[in-house]
Amino acid sequence: MSEKKNRRKFPLEYKRRLVEEYLSGQSSAHEIAEREDIATGFIYRWKTQLEEQEKMERIGELESSGSSPDDARRIREMEEELEAYKAKVAEQSLHIDLLKKLHPSFQSERKSSGFAEMKKKLVQSKRRAK
Repeated sequence: MSEKKNRRKFPLEYKRRLVEEYLSGQSSAHEIAEREDIATGFIYRWKTQLEEQEKMERIGELESSGSSPDDARRIREMEEELEAYKAKVAEQSLHIDLLKKLHPSFQSERKSSGFAEMKKKLVQSKRRAK
């Protein structure tokens, strides 16, 4: 007969601590899993479970404040959508700032940086040197 392996149970705080460490970027999921002697998939699964738990807690808060269950779910969905839009706007803003720095032909950059003038002088000096 084969021996049945007992499933290990992990406390909620332990899961939370490891997921927070992963999300903060202190360690990769692989590093945490190796250190704690668990499968890497646990980290990802716990992350999903904790996110779902937070979502359900928020819906419970909304219901206890007088919202109907349907309204509470819709409000939570709208909050998630708003968070996604904010993240997208932040990402786009970073891209725009980076493009402005890399390509000084933007009107605002021409006025504020001397890059365009410096480039012209460099081209002129190279022409004279020939």
